[in-house]
Amino acid sequence: MNLLLVTQDFPPKTGGIETYSFELAKRFNGHVEKFGVIAPSHPKASVIDNSVPFEVFRVPIKDSLLPLAAPVVLLQVIGNNRFDTVFHAQWQTVIASILTKKLIGYPSKIYVAAHARELLIEPFAGQAGLISKQLHKFRKKLLAMVDGFFPVSHYTSDLLKSEGVADEKINVVNNGTDPQFFSPRDTQNLAEKLGVTDKKVIFSVCRLVPRKGMDLVLRSLKEIVKKDSNVIYLVGGSGPDATRLKELCSLFDLQDHVKFLGRLPEAELPHYYSLADVFVMPAKNDPPDVEGFGIVFLEANACETPVIGSKTGGIPDAIVDGQTGLLIAENNIEELSEAMWKMITDSDMARRMGKVGRERILSEINWDTSAQRILAEMK
Repeated sequence: MNLLLVTQDFPPKTGGIETYSFELAKRFNGHVEKFGVIAPSHPKASVIDNSVPFEVFRVPIKDSLLPLAAPVVLLQVIGNNRFDTVFHAQWQTVIASILTKKLIGYPSKIYVAAHARELLIEPFAGQAGLISKQLHKFRKKLLAMVDGFFPVSHYTSDLLKSEGVADEKINVVNNGTDPQFFSPRDTQNLAEKLGVTDKKVIFSVCRLVPRKGMDLVLRSLKEIVKKDSNVIYLVGGSGPDATRLKELCSLFDLQDHVKFLGRLPEAELPHYYSLADVFVMPAKNDPPDVEGFGIVFLEANACETPVIGSKTGGIPDAIVDGQTGLLIAENNIEELSEAMWKMITDSDMARRMGKVGRERILSEINWDTSAQRILAEMK
């Protein structure tokens, strides 16, 4: 099989789909006869492209505009390299494979990943209803011409089914993580640096937007510190909600219990996960912005840290409730407070969940197994 990956999101950009595309690309290569990637250009692209053992065909265009240029680029790349199978990281670029197949008979197989947000976006909705309806019909027609889909969660699988995709074309393959990189670390130096030695540590890392639910953690923390003042909440990440969250901190008089760390280098993340007694991200559904899966839960588990998440989007695929962490109802501060309190007071339970979480990562939900499952279905 000669396999081509087409993605709008690829390093050096960072994010969930960028990670998905890059980690799978590294594993696809070497397991097929020929492999390559089509991705948008980036000022620092050469750093990535020169580090990988496969060709990255960069398109000098903004990532959101790649679907417009993809048909021409794909025709040229497939014409010169005879890729017989194309895997699209998002449905928006799939028209390129469909047109190329009609023109030159290649690729013979077309596959598409599904994450969530891209299936929920309704262009012009509420402003130009007729245009929106036509675009929705067009998307359904495109999806009907795809040979197979790889949604990252059962939630995303249901989104595909609502678009008319047949069950037999759908294979749920969860996101993964790298348990060699995300692994338990010695955290003594970090604890001393942050001044959290002998404290109970709650940790979150994400883009700071309202949908991630950090405000819910602060509201829960307000009650928890009344029962135990020896608790600290570490918040990693940056984003537009940072100012509001800091204001809530002041409002709830939590300044001594919360540290905003800003954006954390990826190389340091395993240490922060390992330092934490529990990782928390009680995300909320705000379509089209939803949590299609939640790779951060796997990263924390891989470091033997138990997790808490909400029963929204694809998070129930990332967390095995009662085994690798706890699931709570969306927007339920009472359940969140109870779950956080359990984790920081029942150290045996938390430790057990963390270990089960890592065992699950090692055995069934890592990027190696994800790539193997996708390749098996495509072959």
